[in-house]
Amino acid sequence: MRILGEACLLIAFVGSGFAAFASLAVAARQHRQVRWAGIGAAGLSVLGLTIVAVILAWALVCKDLSFAYVAQYSSQQLPWHYSLSALWVGQAGSLLLWAWLLGVLALLFRGWPFSRGPVCPRAENASGRNATTGALREPAFGVLMAYLCFLTAVMVFAADPLEASLSPVREGSGLSPLLQHPAMLIHPPVVFLGYALWTVPFALATVALGSGRLEGDWIRQARPWALAAWSVLGIGILLGADWAYEELGWGGYWGWDPVENGSLIPWLTGTALIHGLMAWQYGGVLKKTTVGLAIATFALCNFATFLTRSGVFSSLHAFSRSPIGWLFLVLMIGLAVAGVAAVIWRRRLLSAERPMCSVLSREAFVVLGVLALLLLATTALVGTVSTALSALILGRAVMVGPAFYNGVLTPVGLTLLLTTALAPLLRWGRGPGSARTRWLIGSSCVGGAVLIATAVAGVRHPIALAVAGLAGLAVVAFAGAARLDAPRRDSVRTVRGMWLAWRAGRRQYAGFVIHLGLMSLAIGVTGSSLGKREQGFQMSEGQTVDWAGHRIRLAHVRQRELPDKLAAEAVLEISRGGRRQTTLVPAQHYHKLHQEWTTEVAIHSTWNGDFYTILHSETADGQLSLTFVETPLMRWLWMGGAIMVLGTCVRLWPGGEPSARPALSGRKGNDKTNERVRAEWSRRPCPRPKSQI
Repeated sequence: MRILGEACLLIAFVGSGFAAFASLAVAARQHRQVRWAGIGAAGLSVLGLTIVAVILAWALVCKDLSFAYVAQYSSQQLPWHYSLSALWVGQAGSLLLWAWLLGVLALLFRGWPFSRGPVCPRAENASGRNATTGALREPAFGVLMAYLCFLTAVMVFAADPLEASLSPVREGSGLSPLLQHPAMLIHPPVVFLGYALWTVPFALATVALGSGRLEGDWIRQARPWALAAWSVLGIGILLGADWAYEELGWGGYWGWDPVENGSLIPWLTGTALIHGLMAWQYGGVLKKTTVGLAIATFALCNFATFLTRSGVFSSLHAFSRSPIGWLFLVLMIGLAVAGVAAVIWRRRLLSAERPMCSVLSREAFVVLGVLALLLLATTALVGTVSTALSALILGRAVMVGPAFYNGVLTPVGLTLLLTTALAPLLRWGRGPGSARTRWLIGSSCVGGAVLIATAVAGVRHPIALAVAGLAGLAVVAFAGAARLDAPRRDSVRTVRGMWLAWRAGRRQYAGFVIHLGLMSLAIGVTGSSLGKREQGFQMSEGQTVDWAGHRIRLAHVRQRELPDKLAAEAVLEISRGGRRQTTLVPAQHYHKLHQEWTTEVAIHSTWNGDFYTILHSETADGQLSLTFVETPLMRWLWMGGAIMVLGTCVRLWPGGEPSARPALSGRKGNDKTNERVRAEWSRRPCPRPKSQI
């Protein structure tokens, strides 16, 4: 089996390299045989990676310790599902998963139905497919396969997932107890899927820059892939936050760890990229920034890989020191240099089509939001690399704490919330009209009223008050946009008119739903950060304490012996207002194989907040050391992520594409006029792209 896997890995390496060469050659000269040979080689490469992944997964589940990877990350006592998750826990296995996901996405991209592109009939070929779209897709597929060849080359020459054990072993090292958590079953694959998805916008931007086809067709192809990548990577980040919140036992979900930042930074630049694509398509601005962001986001995905594989940073998330990380760093630097050179080369084609006519136009707010996102991403990047750079330059490491990041996050976050709240009432290319101005004033008044009501309710922190006011403003602005876009004949029947407006502009309103999800997430982050309280207690069995409106009784202490671990548990009875709320059982687990203790927290979650309990240890006098944490509004954070994912799914759902043809009257009796307009439109000559004039 191992020999078959090694052969398949070599086939994947050679096949992906040939597919890249064939696709780029076909882009220069049309050769049908070479095209089909390249597609076949790509399929063979993905098939080879699939066989390698299946062999390694089977070896992990069956505990075949003749594989070095299995001996390092699995054991006889490990449950099968955690043994399977070891496939993406190790360095070589995660590279294999990344490469396989990229290969599947490349084939999906190559075979996906062509978009209609420009609606001019003369711009389409005989098969009905847009010629410009096909011209971009073929070389972009070659770029994807070239990157797949890079990943497989790393596995072939530096990180072989099927490497044999040097000496026979009876028991493996096993998976770290901290990684034996349900969130870690799906968190790494989701993150790597996000990284793989970001490769598609990068490939399209690279081909558009190289060919000079920057008239906008690459935007229509890149936007769905960028939005999918943004959503998937965001899900991966939230899953990682949930794992940290439940497994690490410190009461938080984000610690600005360098490896956490490694995933956050491309998500921030990817968010800016999505809005830059919109500004380019609808406002004709931010062209240089958008192309640069497409390249930078992909480069930063490689930077995240460098963080986990170079050994420069010490983290629970990171792998051991390896030269592989430096390969990704060199690739990232090369992409950055080539991207800057290409943007300078095509600077004339990337000039803005028209100046912004109003500071209250939607593109002006997009520019402000993009700048805020880039400032936050730069702060995270500087804080992440500062420790390594200071040790290299100054000879001593300078540690950057959360205060450094939070000092930038607060003003930047409020700016982003303001731009997202007002976005529904703004228009592309012009300022708001009288009706929208009235809604802007009205929504601002409602936001102020919500701020005052929040202050009356007892909230005093200015950041919390600002977030509450902006959330109220966002809800009213969303409703106002739907009301203004409703057909006039439904002006009285408001609900029906807003529903028709939603149906007519489904994708636009899906974006506004994502904005509402961001507001919910911001409420959760603000409440959990500013209102968090914690206190430690020494308790004996049967003792009761009152804290934060809760009555906590330590009912009893119990110990259990499981096949692979020992469990010490504290049974806590939680009451509030004289009524029993729940029973929580925080614990400490001693893992026999690794000979280490892990903390297992217990959480009672409501819409008001989480009551979080931690068992530390037993003191010398027989008491238990416990910590209780109250974290307000945590459910709003998770709900915000769910709303953003829902909005993304609605936005990406096929169908409902608005027609770009001239609007025709819907009145009866105008059939002849409609036919005449259609005939004139079909005879109209197709405009040539600016790059060809």
